[in-house]
Order: sequence, then C-alpha cells, then structure tokens
Amino acid sequence: MRYFILIGLFMLTSQVMSQSKLLVEGKISTVLGDDTFEIQISKVRTGQLNGNRLTVKIIDDRDDLRLGFLKFRWQKFLITLRYDPLDGYQIESAYGLHSPPDLVGSSPFPAPLLGSADLTPSHSRTLAPGDEEQEIVELTNVERWNNGMLPPYKQVSELHDAADGHSIRMAQLDFFAHCDLHSNKSPFQRMTEAGYNWNSAAENIAANYVDVQAAMVGWMNSSGHRAAILNTTYREIGTGYDPDTDNDNTYQDNGSCDPGSNIGDMDRYYTQNFGSRSGVYPLVIERELATTSSQMVNLYVYGPGSATSMRFSNDGVSWSNWMNYLPDYSWQLSAGDGMKTVYSEVSTGANGSGTVYSSSDMIELINSCSPMTFSNETLSGTQTYQSCEIIADPNVTISGDIIFQAPNVTLDNNVEVPAGATLEIQNQ
Repeated sequence: MRYFILIGLFMLTSQVMSQSKLLVEGKISTVLGDDTFEIQISKVRTGQLNGNRLTVKIIDDRDDLRLGFLKFRWQKFLITLRYDPLDGYQIESAYGLHSPPDLVGSSPFPAPLLGSADLTPSHSRTLAPGDEEQEIVELTNVERWNNGMLPPYKQVSELHDAADGHSIRMAQLDFFAHCDLHSNKSPFQRMTEAGYNWNSAAENIAANYVDVQAAMVGWMNSSGHRAAILNTTYREIGTGYDPDTDNDNTYQDNGSCDPGSNIGDMDRYYTQNFGSRSGVYPLVIERELATTSSQMVNLYVYGPGSATSMRFSNDGVSWSNWMNYLPDYSWQLSAGDGMKTVYSEVSTGANGSGTVYSSSDMIELINSCSPMTFSNETLSGTQTYQSCEIIADPNVTISGDIIFQAPNVTLDNNVEVPAGATLEIQNQ
C-alpha cells in the first residue's frame, strides 16, 4: 500500500493521538451499526464523563472488538475510550469483566477428564514438541479471549511447580486424581507447599489425550473445567505435562483420597493450576506468548479497582513517566534479540502517590530489528528512510520531501508537516 499524508489529515491524526483517554465499565445497550454502539456506563475509573449513556465507535483496525461486542452482549466490559472532535468517542480496547453466567458456582476441582478419541483440536499451533506446558498456557488465553474477551492469565513459577509436580507424580506413581493418592495432599496443599499464597485457586487435570490441543477441547467441552479456564477471579496459571511411557495400571480416587478403581494404562497427564493472590496484580506481555519478533508489544496490566496511575521499565532502573492507569498498553522492548523483561508499577494515587503494586513479565525477542527512531529533530531535503520499523516520537518537523519505507510506521505527538513539505509513507 502506498499513500501520502497531507497536511490537514496529519494534523488531525496528531490531534487524536494527543487526546486523553478514559477508562470506564459498561455494557452494550444498543447496536446502532456495524461499528457504532450505545454503551450504558456503570462506572468511570479514569477521567471525567457526563451522563451514563454514550454512543461510541470502534477504531478502524479492531475487527476483533466489533465481533466480540456482537457475540458477548451479556458481558460487562472494561473499556478504554478516546475522544476525537470529528468522530466523537471511540473504543480503543475492551476486556470482559465476568465469567459466562452459566459457569458461576462451578467446583474448583471438576472430575478428572479422560481422553476421548473423537475430540478434534480447534486450534493450529506451531510450537515444537516438548513445549506442551507453554502451549497449554497460550491455548488457555486463546479460549479466554474467544469466550468473553477475558484478560489473559499470567504464568507464575509457583503454580507451574505445583502443576508440573502433580503431572509427574501421577505418571510415575500410576494414579489419576486431584488428591495425591500417595501423599494424601490436596491441590490447595500442593500449591501452598510450592510457595503460592493463594486466596482463591482451582485445578484441571486430564489424561490420555493425544496432544494439548485435544486436551483443551476436552476441558472446554466439560462445564467444570471450562469454568476454571474462563474464571475472572483467577489471574495466574501454572501448567504441567508428563507423557508417561510405562504400561502400568492407573488408579483413581475412591472418594477418600485412597486408590479406587483400576482404569488401565494411562498416558499423557495434563494439569492446570489457577489462582489469585491478595495484592498481586500481574503484568502480561502479548497474552503470555513465548516469543515475539516485534519490539513493540502489547501489555495487559492488572490493577486494583482503585488503580490510578502506572509506569514501566525495561531494566527496573530507568522508568517511563507516570501515566493514567489503563489495562491495555503498547510498550517498546529494548533492542536486540534475547530474553526481555518488562517491569511495571501500578499505583492507587496520581503519579505514583498511592499504594504501589509491582510486577514483571518476560518474553523472548527473536528475528527482530532495531527500529529507526527520530526525536527532537528536523528532517530536511529529499530523503528516503528505510527500516523494518520507523518511529517519529516526539517533536519531529518535516521541512523537505521525506519518504518513510517500513512495514510499521509510528507517528506520535508533536510531529509537524508545515506547508510546502511532504511526508510519504510506503508500507513495504
């Protein structure tokens, strides 16, 4: 695609980007068009708004939000709004706040689920063999979005240790139950011993499914397991997998945490542990994908209902400015391939003045390139700039005839194209 940014159009774009954003809770009350909705607002978390009904449009590139609003009209959403003088209020992002109503009150430990040969995987994955535990996490977050636009779970080591340890013990000691039939420890006890100080928790287990995709289909077709996957009380997850290649008989729980019926030889044990901890509000990069090839990543920032401000860092030392709290935020990782950590602080007061909750998350940056960045400078003459990504931020003036060639071009606040100058963007 090739297009020119004219002066008037560019100034409008710059003005939209500089608008303050609002964070509200509300429901879809009326569908007014393909991209226009009326929302009934129940709470304004950040910013100011008069009235409790608002007509809004979805920004052009968010087809996922458009479909989600039509599919999940029962849902209460956490919505980020921005205001444009010409187009009015626009929805920039939205997340569901409640589990589906038919799942409320389900048991945190549904009956163990044995594999069924007629289940067909619903997702195509490219993870290598041996990455089953990561695949469980990623597919869980896919299901959360596809079944209510719910926030992603954050993988934590304590829950991973509890879940993985349980899969290994079931495989090695030939039992299939939530209660460990040899130690008599419940899932709650195992999570506590792994160092997870839960205030709510749940567990899913499955066995004999041919792969993770089939196990996920089985869980999602079972109301109790589906309830844990789509629960909005939990914020964190740990997963476990053991292939188990022996031919020994496997025993189930008789109801009193003792070996009961023999269910034959079982293979491939899957475990999910879910939970939340008081005062722990995770940061999740790219819905907990293992890798990314882009330095610009999407963050989901959990925070208490009173969250007011937030800030970020790539090294835990140099921080961004404090900004208004929003759960959805784009952030640039440090340059160069390798494991990257993003640190966050969320505060209940403006500019970090209240109680501060800290978190971090990691992702591997692979096959990336360093973006070409312009800031606080003037670009003159007739020039063509080429890169994998170009960022003009902030205070960039175009005084000549400039061409940006890149798949991704970001023009941020205070970029000016005066009369007589041109800026051409070629998305190549």
